[in-house]
Amino acid sequence: MMLKNKRTPLESWQDSSVSPYIELKDVSKSYGSDLAIDNLSLSIYREEFFSLLGPSGCGKSTLLRVLAGFEKPSSGRVLLDGVDITHVPPFERPVNMMFQSYALFPHMTAEQNISYGLKQEGLPRDEIHYRVQEALELVQMSRFQRRKPHQLSGGQQQRIALARSLVKRPKLLLLDEPMAALDKKLREETQFELVSIQEEVGVTCLMVTHDQEEAMTMSTRMAVMDSGRIRQVATPSEIYEYPNSEYVAQFVGSINIFEGIVEEAGANHIKVFSEEAGSELYIDHSGEVPEGAQVKVAIRPEKVMMSQTPPDVEHNFTRGRVDDIAYFGDMSTYYIRLPSEKLVIATLPNLARLTERPITWEDEVYVFWRAENSIILTS
Repeated sequence: MMLKNKRTPLESWQDSSVSPYIELKDVSKSYGSDLAIDNLSLSIYREEFFSLLGPSGCGKSTLLRVLAGFEKPSSGRVLLDGVDITHVPPFERPVNMMFQSYALFPHMTAEQNISYGLKQEGLPRDEIHYRVQEALELVQMSRFQRRKPHQLSGGQQQRIALARSLVKRPKLLLLDEPMAALDKKLREETQFELVSIQEEVGVTCLMVTHDQEEAMTMSTRMAVMDSGRIRQVATPSEIYEYPNSEYVAQFVGSINIFEGIVEEAGANHIKVFSEEAGSELYIDHSGEVPEGAQVKVAIRPEKVMMSQTPPDVEHNFTRGRVDDIAYFGDMSTYYIRLPSEKLVIATLPNLARLTERPITWEDEVYVFWRAENSIILTS
């Protein structure tokens, strides 16, 4: 009997037969001489939870407002489900936006806040009641429907704002820093709830955030923005493990970067001598990097190992002194100063109590890592 090969189904963005749900084509937006969005193109697919991540002033909120219709692009086109909506006013777009401040009407109850948009559309009373109750159940807020915003906690207000956004059944839900007003613990709980609701409803979401952890936790894919341009679009794991530039590598999480010269570029490996590291660095994947090229080798802190005795490795190790230790409860971050004055960061789990750990301040240690855990950055 012949066994059939099982293939992992393609994601929508990997399948050439699937058309994008949202398309931004060569979109630019200027405010006088200030270019907020610079000739940007982006495709987002149906039922994705897509995040725009970047520092303040990078253009992510402007891009969100262009999609909502609050801003008109200076050039380019915006398409939703194949329809050009570039010049369609906000109130005629099948798009809802959930603002950072939630923007709930203070004099209205939760139920009235949710029903407001449906009443403006002139829907029948029975239809409004049914959809509002459905939305309240979805966000588990039915028993709070008579309360006004000041009688609700921040997390409860966030759920009411989400219900108000979903009750109109938009094709696209835009989220502008939706959890910025919540404390850390509630924010973490709400992240999973929001993704669960999004999956249940099947709405396409585009979220703007500067919180890396939030984007990594919630997104199917994400785009890292810089100065009105997109530097990389990929899944969270791809962006973290395989950043395409030094900017993305340094913006998303912490990272160690060593400058060096390519000594050998083989079919399945690259050798780099780094004066900063004081050793030869071995990367066990190939790349289009010529010998003699100046490159940067990047290693995430959690991939760095540490010992007080020389490791049994030929490459990818160096020696230094523990300059500082940051204790975070479940893990500690060690800052190791090399003879070149380069600072190496190593993040290790706290498997033993603080008083039982063998490595402390001023200790001489070796740091090392596996060849598969480092990457070459050429830009």
